Amino acid sequence: MRHHSNNKKRGFTLVEILVAISIFSIVVAIATGGFISSLRTERQVSSLLSSQSNASLVLEQMAREIRTGSLFCHDDGASDINYDCNLPSGSAPGNGVTACTPIDSGYAYSPAPDALAGNSDLPMWDCPSLSFFNAEGEHVTYSLDPATKALMKTTEPSPAQSITGNSVVVENLHFIIFGNIAGDSWTPRVTIVLGVAPSSTDQSVKSDVLNLETTVSARTIDCHLGQC
Repeated sequence: MRHHSNNKKRGFTLVEILVAISIFSIVVAIATGGFISSLRTERQVSSLLSSQSNASLVLEQMAREIRTGSLFCHDDGASDINYDCNLPSGSAPGNGVTACTPIDSGYAYSPAPDALAGNSDLPMWDCPSLSFFNAEGEHVTYSLDPATKALMKTTEPSPAQSITGNSVVVENLHFIIFGNIAGDSWTPRVTIVLGVAPSSTDQSVKSDVLNLETTVSARTIDCHLGQC
Protein backbone atom coordinates (compact mmCIF):
# COMPACT_ATOMS: atom_id res chain seq x y z
CA MET A 1 0.00 0.00 0.00
CA ARG A 2 1.34 3.40 -0.97
CA HIS A 3 0.83 6.55 1.15
CA HIS A 4 0.71 9.99 -0.47
CA SER A 5 2.30 12.80 1.53
CA ASN A 6 0.53 16.23 1.57
CA ASN A 7 3.24 18.00 3.62
CA LYS A 8 4.60 20.02 0.76
CA LYS A 9 5.35 23.65 1.94
CA ARG A 10 3.83 26.41 -0.07
CA GLY A 11 5.69 29.75 -0.60
CA PHE A 12 4.39 33.29 -1.28
CA THR A 13 3.30 34.15 -4.73
CA LEU A 14 4.85 37.11 -6.54
CA VAL A 15 1.61 39.07 -6.21
CA GLU A 16 1.54 38.56 -2.42
CA ILE A 17 5.15 39.71 -2.09
CA LEU A 18 4.47 42.85 -4.14
CA VAL A 19 1.38 43.68 -2.08
CA ALA A 20 3.32 43.22 1.19
CA ILE A 21 6.19 45.42 -0.04
CA SER A 22 3.74 48.12 -1.12
CA ILE A 23 1.96 48.16 2.24
CA PHE A 24 5.28 48.23 4.11
CA SER A 25 6.53 51.13 1.93
CA ILE A 26 3.38 53.15 2.61
CA VAL A 27 3.67 52.61 6.38
CA VAL A 28 7.37 53.58 6.36
CA ALA A 29 6.63 56.70 4.27
CA ILE A 30 3.89 57.81 6.66
CA ALA A 31 6.08 57.19 9.72
CA THR A 32 9.04 59.01 8.15
CA GLY A 33 6.90 61.98 7.16
CA GLY A 34 5.54 62.25 10.70
CA PHE A 35 9.03 62.05 12.16
CA ILE A 36 10.37 64.76 9.83
CA SER A 37 7.35 66.96 10.60
CA SER A 38 7.96 66.50 14.33
CA LEU A 39 11.61 67.49 13.93
CA ARG A 40 10.65 70.60 11.96
CA THR A 41 8.05 71.58 14.56
CA GLU A 42 10.54 71.03 17.38
CA ARG A 43 13.08 73.20 15.55
CA GLN A 44 10.52 75.96 15.00
CA VAL A 45 9.40 75.93 18.64
CA SER A 46 12.99 75.95 19.89
CA SER A 47 13.92 78.86 17.60
CA LEU A 48 10.82 80.85 18.57
CA LEU A 49 11.46 80.32 22.28
CA SER A 50 15.06 81.46 21.85
CA SER A 51 14.06 84.60 19.93
CA GLN A 52 11.26 85.37 22.39
CA SER A 53 13.63 85.04 25.34
CA ASN A 54 16.17 87.36 23.73
CA ALA A 55 13.52 89.89 22.70
CA SER A 56 11.98 89.89 26.19
CA LEU A 57 15.36 90.63 27.76
CA VAL A 58 15.93 93.48 25.30
CA LEU A 59 12.48 94.93 26.00
CA GLU A 60 13.09 94.76 29.75
CA GLN A 61 16.45 96.51 29.35
CA MET A 62 14.90 99.32 27.30
CA ALA A 63 11.92 99.63 29.65
CA ARG A 64 14.14 100.04 32.72
CA GLU A 65 16.14 102.81 31.06
CA ILE A 66 13.08 104.58 29.65
CA ARG A 67 11.31 104.50 33.02
CA THR A 68 14.03 106.64 34.59
CA GLY A 69 14.82 108.68 31.46
CA SER A 70 13.91 112.19 30.36
CA LEU A 71 13.94 114.54 27.35
CA PHE A 72 12.50 112.04 24.88
CA CYS A 73 13.07 113.21 21.32
CA HIS A 74 11.33 113.03 17.99
CA ASP A 75 12.28 114.72 14.69
CA ASP A 76 15.74 116.25 14.83
CA GLY A 77 15.66 119.98 14.15
CA ALA A 78 11.89 120.08 13.68
CA SER A 79 10.47 123.60 13.97
CA ASP A 80 7.63 122.64 16.29
CA ILE A 81 6.98 122.68 20.02
CA ASN A 82 9.48 119.96 20.70
CA TYR A 83 12.18 122.69 20.68
CA ASP A 84 14.94 120.93 18.76
CA CYS A 85 14.38 117.57 20.40
CA ASN A 86 14.19 119.00 23.95
CA LEU A 87 17.98 118.93 24.29
CA PRO A 88 19.21 120.55 27.50
CA SER A 89 21.17 123.80 27.54
CA GLY A 90 24.68 123.38 26.12
CA SER A 91 23.87 120.32 24.02
CA ALA A 92 24.69 120.44 20.35
CA PRO A 93 21.82 120.06 17.87
CA GLY A 94 21.70 117.07 15.58
CA ASN A 95 21.09 114.50 18.30
CA GLY A 96 17.53 113.65 17.46
CA VAL A 97 15.88 111.07 15.24
CA THR A 98 14.36 111.33 11.78
CA ALA A 99 11.29 110.19 9.86
CA CYS A 100 8.82 110.46 12.75
CA THR A 101 5.12 110.58 11.89
CA PRO A 102 2.86 112.86 13.98
CA ILE A 103 -0.38 111.32 15.22
CA ASP A 104 -3.29 113.16 16.82
CA SER A 105 -3.57 111.90 20.41
CA GLY A 106 -7.01 113.36 21.03
CA TYR A 107 -5.81 115.14 24.17
CA ALA A 108 -6.48 118.87 23.88
CA TYR A 109 -3.63 121.32 24.44
CA SER A 110 -4.73 124.66 23.06
CA PRO A 111 -1.93 126.90 24.43
CA ALA A 112 0.62 125.53 21.97
CA PRO A 113 0.48 124.59 18.28
CA ASP A 114 1.85 121.27 17.12
CA ALA A 115 3.12 119.58 13.97
CA LEU A 116 -0.42 118.77 12.90
CA ALA A 117 -1.58 121.83 10.97
CA GLY A 118 -4.72 123.42 12.33
CA ASN A 119 -4.94 121.04 15.29
CA SER A 120 -4.54 122.07 18.92
CA ASP A 121 -4.42 118.53 20.30
CA LEU A 122 -1.22 117.09 21.69
CA PRO A 123 0.61 114.98 19.10
CA MET A 124 2.04 111.52 19.48
CA TRP A 125 5.06 110.54 17.43
CA ASP A 126 5.60 107.25 15.61
CA CYS A 127 9.40 107.02 15.26
CA PRO A 128 11.81 104.40 13.91
CA SER A 129 14.25 105.16 16.76
CA LEU A 130 14.21 106.64 20.25
CA SER A 131 16.57 109.26 21.64
CA PHE A 132 16.62 110.41 25.29
CA PHE A 133 18.76 110.93 28.38
CA ASN A 134 19.00 108.15 30.96
CA ALA A 135 19.23 108.46 34.74
CA GLU A 136 23.02 108.89 34.52
CA GLY A 137 22.64 111.84 32.15
CA GLU A 138 23.92 109.83 29.15
CA HIS A 139 22.44 110.50 25.73
CA VAL A 140 21.02 107.16 24.56
CA THR A 141 19.57 106.19 21.19
CA TYR A 142 17.86 102.90 20.32
CA SER A 143 17.56 102.12 16.61
CA LEU A 144 17.44 99.33 14.04
CA ASP A 145 20.41 98.53 11.80
CA PRO A 146 18.72 97.68 8.47
CA ALA A 147 21.81 95.86 7.17
CA THR A 148 22.26 93.40 10.05
CA LYS A 149 18.66 93.60 11.35
CA ALA A 150 20.01 94.05 14.86
CA LEU A 151 18.66 96.37 17.54
CA MET A 152 21.39 98.90 18.28
CA LYS A 153 22.06 101.01 21.34
CA THR A 154 24.22 104.14 21.12
CA THR A 155 25.47 105.80 24.29
CA GLU A 156 27.30 108.94 23.22
CA PRO A 157 30.16 109.31 22.59
CA SER A 158 30.62 105.53 22.30
CA PRO A 159 29.80 103.77 18.99
CA ALA A 160 26.57 101.84 18.50
CA GLN A 161 26.43 98.28 19.85
CA SER A 162 24.03 95.45 19.08
CA ILE A 163 21.89 94.37 22.03
CA THR A 164 20.15 91.47 20.28
CA GLY A 165 21.76 88.06 19.96
CA ASN A 166 22.91 86.25 16.83
CA SER A 167 19.90 83.93 17.01
CA VAL A 168 17.47 86.81 16.42
CA VAL A 169 16.74 89.16 13.53
CA VAL A 170 14.65 92.29 14.11
CA GLU A 171 12.09 92.60 11.33
CA ASN A 172 10.49 95.81 12.54
CA LEU A 173 10.95 98.37 15.29
CA HIS A 174 9.21 101.60 16.13
CA PHE A 175 8.43 103.78 19.12
CA ILE A 176 5.22 105.70 19.78
CA ILE A 177 6.02 108.69 22.01
CA PHE A 178 3.51 110.79 23.92
CA GLY A 179 3.87 113.49 26.58
CA ASN A 180 7.38 114.54 25.57
CA ILE A 181 6.52 118.21 25.04
CA ALA A 182 7.67 120.75 27.60
CA GLY A 183 4.80 122.17 29.61
CA ASP A 184 2.17 119.61 28.55
CA SER A 185 1.81 118.36 32.17
CA TRP A 186 2.00 114.74 31.03
CA THR A 187 4.68 112.27 31.97
CA PRO A 188 6.30 110.84 28.82
CA ARG A 189 4.89 107.54 27.65
CA VAL A 190 6.72 105.34 25.17
CA THR A 191 5.20 102.31 23.44
CA ILE A 192 7.82 99.93 22.03
CA VAL A 193 6.70 97.77 19.09
CA LEU A 194 9.19 95.04 18.24
CA GLY A 195 8.95 92.29 15.63
CA VAL A 196 11.58 89.54 15.79
CA ALA A 197 12.18 86.28 13.97
CA PRO A 198 14.63 83.42 14.49
CA SER A 199 17.90 83.68 12.59
CA SER A 200 17.89 80.56 10.42
CA THR A 201 18.53 79.37 6.89
CA ASP A 202 15.30 77.36 7.09
CA GLN A 203 12.65 79.50 5.42
CA SER A 204 9.84 77.85 7.38
CA VAL A 205 11.56 78.87 10.62
CA LYS A 206 12.72 82.38 9.75
CA SER A 207 9.27 83.32 8.43
CA ASP A 208 7.80 83.05 11.93
CA VAL A 209 7.73 86.69 13.13
CA LEU A 210 6.99 87.25 16.79
CA ASN A 211 5.46 90.67 17.50
CA LEU A 212 5.94 92.12 20.98
CA GLU A 213 4.66 95.39 22.42
CA THR A 214 5.02 97.14 25.75
CA THR A 215 4.25 100.63 27.05
CA VAL A 216 6.49 102.38 29.56
CA SER A 217 5.78 105.59 31.47
CA ALA A 218 8.67 107.73 32.62
CA ARG A 219 8.74 108.81 36.24
CA THR A 220 9.19 112.53 35.60
CA ILE A 221 7.49 115.19 33.48
CA ASP A 222 9.61 116.27 30.52
CA CYS A 223 11.09 119.76 30.65
CA HIS A 224 12.82 122.10 28.23
CA LEU A 225 16.01 123.76 29.38
CA GLY A 226 15.12 122.93 32.96
CA GLN A 227 11.66 124.53 32.78
CA CYS A 228 8.58 122.34 33.23
